[in-house]
Amino acid sequence: MNILIISQRFWPEGGGGTLATYVITRLLANEQTLNISVITGTRNPLHIENVKFIIDPILMSPNKAELLLNFLRPTVRQYYKELIRRFDVVYIPYGYPVIPIAKELDKRVIVHAHDYQLISYNSTIIQGQPNNFLRNFAEEMKYELAEYNSIERAIIGSILTPMVWTFRSWASKADMIICVSKRQYEIICKIAPELASKLRIIYNPAPEVPLVKKELKGAFFMYLGGDSYIKGFHVLIRASQKFLKKGLRATFMLAGTYRILSTRFAEKLGESYKILGHLSHEDVLKLYSQCLALLFPSITEEPLPYAVIEAMLTGTLPIATKVGGIPEIVQGTYAEYLLFTPGDLNEMVDKMELVASLSKEQLIDIGFKLREEVFKKFDNKLIKHQYLKVFGV
Repeated sequence: MNILIISQRFWPEGGGGTLATYVITRLLANEQTLNISVITGTRNPLHIENVKFIIDPILMSPNKAELLLNFLRPTVRQYYKELIRRFDVVYIPYGYPVIPIAKELDKRVIVHAHDYQLISYNSTIIQGQPNNFLRNFAEEMKYELAEYNSIERAIIGSILTPMVWTFRSWASKADMIICVSKRQYEIICKIAPELASKLRIIYNPAPEVPLVKKELKGAFFMYLGGDSYIKGFHVLIRASQKFLKKGLRATFMLAGTYRILSTRFAEKLGESYKILGHLSHEDVLKLYSQCLALLFPSITEEPLPYAVIEAMLTGTLPIATKVGGIPEIVQGTYAEYLLFTPGDLNEMVDKMELVASLSKEQLIDIGFKLREEVFKKFDNKLIKHQYLKVFGV
């Protein structure tokens, strides 16, 4: 069987969704009955044995509107038609404009929803966000202002909000849409009920994360979200200040992308904050060896965040919000006791105090159990079997 994977970006570019696509592609590449090709805009995708990569710069369009316009060009459509003819299945983690082209050729199309592009122009759903379509204009403007501090993006984004209906229309033509968590499934069903019959739930496979040797020499907490509003940077700062004002000592390791003003602001807060900036994936995994816990104060309905899964695989406790698929990840583990209500500073501080009170031996013992539970819940052999069934193998 010939499978074409369409992903605008491919690992090591992008975030959790592209990492999941990479892990899934690796799992499928070991199946001798499959011939897999990936078309992506990433110029240097991470090599996978037995997988052919096709680089198309058009897929790196800076926004959804430009990508759509590119796919309206006859030469682009013809190129993709000729390409798709050679394949039996078209698997689309990122690249919705290809769906109608593939269906014109009567190909089996599998869409993988790693975010909320199907129902939200900015691909996110704020926890508690109204579902009324007319409110989406205001929500989009609020999102762009809070996340990027850009009036231009806010105006353009709110104007382009109706594009979501185009994405939904395309997705309705797919043979199947994979959701990565039960919560994501519920949200999409509620907002786009016409897609319900196409939706299936398959957890993302566990990434390869080596067991980390813990070198706990102090109360170090790690945060990976940069100064992103939706990742809860404002919540982190307020909660950490509340923690420190209790006379408790801790160091907050802040990784991710930070604007100059955010960096200066954090530096003024004192030596308890270490701005690490953008780190490679490998460096992030190494950093876990020093940390008591990952702080994950996101205010969005995270579909199935790999950051939480990877923390648990390194034996690090996640202190995370009760949003999206996170409760599904930690259910039945010690980490379930560390969940807190989005934006609730008192709850977050309480969980931080609890973790800080644990002995090194307790932290290591809990960490081993977390790693074991993740491998049980995200069984890659079972997940591979589910994908092969979806593809008709």
